[in-house]
Amino acid sequence: MVFEIRSKDVTNFYKVDIMKTVAIWGSTGVIGAKALQIALNSGCRVVAIIGNTNHKLLIDQANLAQPEYVGVVNTDAYRVVKDALISRQVEVLSDTSILSQLDVDCCIMSISGNASLRPTFSCLGFAKRLAIASKEAIISGGKLLQNLAKQKGTEIIPIDSEHNSIFQCLQGEAKATVKELILTASGGAFANLEEDELKNVSVKDALTHPNWNMGAKNTIDSATLFNKALEIIEASYLFDMDINKIRAVIHPNSIIHAMVRFSDNSYKALISYPDMNLPISYALNYPIRVDCSLPSLDFAQIGSLQFRNPKEWQKRNIELAYQAFKENKVIAFNIANELAVSKFIKGELQFVDIYKYIIDVLEHSPSENIHSYDDIQNIIKTTVLLPI
Repeated sequence: MVFEIRSKDVTNFYKVDIMKTVAIWGSTGVIGAKALQIALNSGCRVVAIIGNTNHKLLIDQANLAQPEYVGVVNTDAYRVVKDALISRQVEVLSDTSILSQLDVDCCIMSISGNASLRPTFSCLGFAKRLAIASKEAIISGGKLLQNLAKQKGTEIIPIDSEHNSIFQCLQGEAKATVKELILTASGGAFANLEEDELKNVSVKDALTHPNWNMGAKNTIDSATLFNKALEIIEASYLFDMDINKIRAVIHPNSIIHAMVRFSDNSYKALISYPDMNLPISYALNYPIRVDCSLPSLDFAQIGSLQFRNPKEWQKRNIELAYQAFKENKVIAFNIANELAVSKFIKGELQFVDIYKYIIDVLEHSPSENIHSYDDIQNIIKTTVLLPI
């Protein structure tokens, strides 16, 4: 599919090909499932889909998209998927590492957590573009990931709404004129609660997000505001920005997703209905804007937009980002949060103890010195084995 774009000189046109071949990692998750539908609606050819345990949805997706490859991480699910697709012209693989080396126009990385690290690094140089939703891979990968992507010619475009919004706001702007990046936060399930009201909140309570439909990990991160802490680190790496020039503000409407302040104290903001269709579609089709069935906004009906500073307990959580970055312990911070969320979901940790758990991990973690992918993996293993 080719679009013609009119330049400032109305006599000239130039043509831009949209992405054509796509591989989707984590296709059965919330983001991955949306990405698959958007890719198909955009006229892309989905070469590969990769899932884990949700064999039923993976089979349905394979029948719909008719990819060349289906990767299944879970052994039991692999057998079910392989049997179900035996009559189809598709290769079902349990060794998904092979699929990260497919030459595709775009690799969509929607696996949550550090499980996305290996395929993210492996696809560099094979995928022309990496559309990535995994903040954990960006944070743990750090400058190494960014530098390798540049060296190997893989363009990185973030899918999460805040960083995708910043990416859009920075188009056509000189980096030297950027004075501040502002990430907005809905505040999550406990946006209006004080710290003493959090003692008895349940996992079910934390998973009730007011505006977004996300996976469990991201939804709980939203409730703790550790998603903003992680996103501040992520923004520093993605946009090569001093972390002290990045901050978060509570915006319950979730209409403005991010803002950029420039040297003349003007601001650019990305404003849209809160739906992941937009950042996914933009990352997939950039530099073309494609209709992604996003509802338009009625500003008269909205009436006003609200902003406030984080509450003290939220601010304390967010400030761990600056501490971890300053102490060069961002991987430990990332891993500690992932472990704490897992323990909370399993009932092994109270919501109010997530912060304490992370602090404990950081205190026991050495400063990180990263020169290779193996260094990252060694730090992850060491952090996991700490006697907390």
